Amino acid sequence: MNSPPNSTIGPDQNQTEKVAVLRGYSFVLGLQLAVCTAWAVSIPVDPVSDSVVFDQSARQLSEGHGYVISPGLPTAYWPVGTSFVHSCLYRIFGYSYAPGVVMNILLRLGTTFLTMRLAQQWFGRRVGILSGIALALWPSQTQFVTVIASEIPFMFLSMLAILIWTREQSSLWRRAILAGGVLAAASYVRPIALLLPVVFVLLRVHQTKEISRNLIAIILMFAVISSLIAPWSIRNSRAFGQFVLLSTNGGANFWMGNNPNTEGAYMPLPENTNGLNEAQRDRELKNRALEYLRRDPIAFVSRTFVKAVKLHDRETIGVHWNERGITFRWGKAALTPLKWWSQGFWLFALALAITGVFFLLKSNGVIKAMLHPCVLMWVYFGSVHAVIVIQDRYHFPSIPFIAILAGLAGSHIWGFRKTRASQQQGVAT
Repeated sequence: MNSPPNSTIGPDQNQTEKVAVLRGYSFVLGLQLAVCTAWAVSIPVDPVSDSVVFDQSARQLSEGHGYVISPGLPTAYWPVGTSFVHSCLYRIFGYSYAPGVVMNILLRLGTTFLTMRLAQQWFGRRVGILSGIALALWPSQTQFVTVIASEIPFMFLSMLAILIWTREQSSLWRRAILAGGVLAAASYVRPIALLLPVVFVLLRVHQTKEISRNLIAIILMFAVISSLIAPWSIRNSRAFGQFVLLSTNGGANFWMGNNPNTEGAYMPLPENTNGLNEAQRDRELKNRALEYLRRDPIAFVSRTFVKAVKLHDRETIGVHWNERGITFRWGKAALTPLKWWSQGFWLFALALAITGVFFLLKSNGVIKAMLHPCVLMWVYFGSVHAVIVIQDRYHFPSIPFIAILAGLAGSHIWGFRKTRASQQQGVAT
């Protein structure tokens, strides 16, 4: 995946390259900081949907009541990570949304930096800068800095884990331990991180052809993750009277995407499960979904492919979840233009990313292209939600990789244009 170093490059050229990288990164991060700050100053935080739950449970945690929505009623329906982080901010700064917004901006900057580093590692400096510019200007990612949600923390943690794992200069065992620790933190935010060690090791087996060392590495990663999430599993099991790994919404989400009335997206939980506790309800809904799947597995497969496409058909939730703040600041007339802006940017970036996959296929062949980290991570995150339940925010973890592939396409197009211009100039002279 990495191109070999050029031994003909001297110290002066290396220094020039470092200066160019520093300037490029500084420009991108400065641009992103300006855009995010302008949005944060303009739009007040006004929680809706899951944000209300994260806010309320964070307040309860900060007051010492445990992870509950209301005192005395433990919950694990939403993974605790997001609420815990905001509860720490409430303990330190009081009940203000401003520290959470600042945290989101810093995490966004961190995610963009990590994305540029990975893009540069895989494709070179130009692709790194182009992918960073895409993330800096990405509407939904800017809009989510004023939303209390899991998306921004999860993206940062998952990208950090990938950078740690792909840093070949470090010991494999050290990388396995550090990546496992970061993935454990990511799993507290979103449990879909639990299977990422499998993806990581698949990438390295393809790259190095080593089997035994990589198997030991994946065991080590899972051991670190298991040890770090064990305290929460014990808490959940005590709270609900049965084993619960991290959250009690896996079966519910699986049922939402796989039942006779599903359209693939969120739906209210059936009333006939109201008498069950969260863990019992989750297990019951998982069993119902599995039974529906067994009755018609072909329909499940076709529905999963349809959901994978629908997962990528829009990106306007950043406007929707900020609707009250936008309306307060700019009026309802601003909602439609902002949705068009978000959707237009998304479709353009998606088209560029698909073009980037085409260039990758052309240069690397089918197998190497499909096992490239950008493609494989995009497929992983997309497949998980296509099997379970879809919504436009569920493709957010794929956005850094989509940005890199879009940057790859942009770099190729830029190169073609420069080559064509040079050829035309040569003909003219």
